[in-house]
Amino acid sequence: MPEALRASSRPPDGLAEVTLWDLSSSDDLARIRRSLHAELLRRGEVDSALLSDLQDRVVLVVSELATNALRHGAPPSAVRLLVDDERSCAVDVTDTAADASPELAGERPLGEGGFGMHLAARLADGVGWYVSDDVKHVWARFALDGPDTDARTAAAAPVL
Repeated sequence: MPEALRASSRPPDGLAEVTLWDLSSSDDLARIRRSLHAELLRRGEVDSALLSDLQDRVVLVVSELATNALRHGAPPSAVRLLVDDERSCAVDVTDTAADASPELAGERPLGEGGFGMHLAARLADGVGWYVSDDVKHVWARFALDGPDTDARTAAAAPVL
């Protein structure tokens, strides 16, 4: 289990919110995915193959984290897209279950989930969570200049 997922951590400095989507039900997920995909395409200044990979990874991670917020968190929930100086972007999914850290596989009975953060760790270039003003934030950061596959794989490798 990636050590970064056990303790609270904030995303890297320098990221600014560019889009916020309210998340109140699973019906919102399709709208958020479409809008997120379009926003990434609009901001895409990278090779088209890298952009396609990035969009797929970001949308999948948002889907997983947003579903977790709806299933295990408390409303209101939201999804934010954050960017820095065009070298990276991050997604931040919030809910008001501030008294609970994300539950990870291995801490739940088999078959009851808990793999969302592991999936995010494999697809993103950084993941984490923190609590601020009674709001839990679960975030994932993505490099816009190409996938850092080696770093993602090493960060997500299981601890034996």
